[in-house]
Amino acid sequence: MGHYPIINKLDPYKTGRKRKSNLREILNAIFYLNKTGCPWRYLPKDFPSYHLVNYYYNKWTHSGLLEQINAALRARLRQKEDRNPDPSGAIIDSQSVKGTPESSIESGFDGGKLVKGRKRHIVVDTMGCLLVVYVHAANIFDGKAARDVLTRLFVILQSVKIIWADCGYLGDELFRWVLSEFQCTLEVVKRKSGTKGFHVLPRRWVVERTFAWLGRSRRLSKDYERNPRSSESQVYLASSRLLLRQLCDNQIAFG
Repeated sequence: MGHYPIINKLDPYKTGRKRKSNLREILNAIFYLNKTGCPWRYLPKDFPSYHLVNYYYNKWTHSGLLEQINAALRARLRQKEDRNPDPSGAIIDSQSVKGTPESSIESGFDGGKLVKGRKRHIVVDTMGCLLVVYVHAANIFDGKAARDVLTRLFVILQSVKIIWADCGYLGDELFRWVLSEFQCTLEVVKRKSGTKGFHVLPRRWVVERTFAWLGRSRRLSKDYERNPRSSESQVYLASSRLLLRQLCDNQIAFG
């Protein structure tokens, strides 16, 4: 059956009877749901049964395969752009998103953004490619959640030596912790004193652009997932779709 070599490499099938499922069509169905935001039961009949598609989605979510796919695609894109597969610089930021009745578990109220729901905490490289995502209740302060986000980052990637952030990550304690734990510098990019209105800040605009890219996936318009880990999978899926478009030179033209 049609398989993706990258899936066979990351999740080899070695035991049991021969697999009959078409992994390409299953992944296409998951991408379709991520892009359109439709419920599982409303997946078009052209795809395999939604029961089967959901089975593989849950399996890949809990095994971390979707995160590994994103990492493999990101490394390929960086190599295509004549860059080192493993970045040395990164940018961190969070985005508060409205919750739904399904995402009421591990939900909170962000008093700064006036949003009740969850936060998507991401780290991207200097190209804007997603490195890691951590979804948590919106009432958790960025500086506090940063420890969990960065711990996840350095479990999978030890090459990052500098991370740029906004003023939500200010504080000597966090700076010293990042430096001592990971031998990495956390640099806060501040607005220039005396400036008014909107202006582009160095480095920080890269992660904001990534949030804009991810927001084109309808499944990410709100947090529809019961389990925050599933919310993270939806972000990795949206990122993987973007990476595939760039790898295949299949960008959407605007104008």
